[in-house]
Amino acid sequence: MNPFMVHMVNSKLNQLTAQELVQLAGQYQFPVSMQEANKVIGILRRYNINITNAAQRAEIIEAIAAEVSREKANYIQYLINNYLNR
Repeated sequence: MNPFMVHMVNSKLNQLTAQELVQLAGQYQFPVSMQEANKVIGILRRYNINITNAAQRAEIIEAIAAEVSREKANYIQYLINNYLNR
């Protein structure tokens, strides 16, 4: 992925709101409640996200699985992997 795109994605993830997450989830047709979105955003706020850091991505996905649900973590991992493979 080109460095400019990496910077854009990192910036967006570091500033994402729960409402934006719910809207994005709707665009990709997977259900996320506002309560779940708030939990996910709380997890994301613990990190200075670098989407190219595989270890950090794995840690975030595991935290989402533990604190929200494995199903939501799998959805998010799927979206990230699709985005990275473009």
